[in-house]
Amino acid sequence: MFNVLVEYFKKFKFKLDRHTFHWLILVVVIILISSATLIMIVEPNDQFNNFVDALWWAIVTVTTVGYGDKYAVTLAGRIISIIVMLLGIGMVGGITAKLADIFIEFKRRRELGELKAEYENHIIVCGWSSKTREIIEQVLNEDLNNKQLVLIANIERDPFPDNKLVHFVRGEITEEEPLKKAGVMKAKTAIILNEDENDATTILAVLTVESLNPSIYTIAEITHSENKIHLKNANVDEIVVNNELNSQLLVRSAIYSGTSQIIGELLSNETGNEIYMFASNKEDINKSFLDLFTKYKERDNIILIGIKREDQIITNPNNNEMIKEADKLIYIANKKKK
Repeated sequence: MFNVLVEYFKKFKFKLDRHTFHWLILVVVIILISSATLIMIVEPNDQFNNFVDALWWAIVTVTTVGYGDKYAVTLAGRIISIIVMLLGIGMVGGITAKLADIFIEFKRRRELGELKAEYENHIIVCGWSSKTREIIEQVLNEDLNNKQLVLIANIERDPFPDNKLVHFVRGEITEEEPLKKAGVMKAKTAIILNEDENDATTILAVLTVESLNPSIYTIAEITHSENKIHLKNANVDEIVVNNELNSQLLVRSAIYSGTSQIIGELLSNETGNEIYMFASNKEDINKSFLDLFTKYKERDNIILIGIKREDQIITNPNNNEMIKEADKLIYIANKKKK
């Protein structure tokens, strides 16, 4: 039992008081063996035929279960029984209290962001801002195989204490220790938010993340478009410029009314249609974009809008654009294609 608990908490590098717990277990074992031996000596042979029966009696007596199938009939045996019951209450209570302390301490450390996350292919969200909660809730609403998230933020307590899919790590997003604690070396994606509206912080965080895991897919948020060059040099996969997107959306909405509603629907997974992507099937390779557009619209009621080819995004491809191996098809639909 102890080893199982140790292995479980090892996942979070949780330090158990092994000495105390081992001592409690050792004392219980000694009490069981000693009481079983003594009861065999003082009780008649027909009451306890072998050591197994005596050990069974000791276990049910220590745990105060008392099935009644084996019991003491002599005065000495009953005195031993009383002593074993009293010792059992104390020892079982001690073990229970120790286990309770372990779980309480574990929960406390998790809420304070002190526990190391042991996940693979998870998503890391770096930074706490006005949009962090919405981003995490949007990810959790997505139909993903792995929704495990790790939030790194320099805030006092876990903002999602009851959600097991969100693991909180307290610390600065520019420092290696919190990133390592968040499992950045095994993470699939990192979303780096411009939490203090200081692009220098975002750039430094990106450099730290990329140095720890060059293969991670990074999306970085900045405020000033002139800093995009620094993020590109840091091998960021996608860059989001706040003011740039807002201003462009305002202009398009002014010229073509309703544009903001369309974009809002496509970006939100709460209502309406959204943007998705899937890997092209074998039968799609060497087919024209127009053929696949017609096929998927008629069969699945989805609208193909582009192709992701390696690091290139081709929106509204030519009708005769041929699909290549490893291409991904970008589409609009009201739910994710199975």
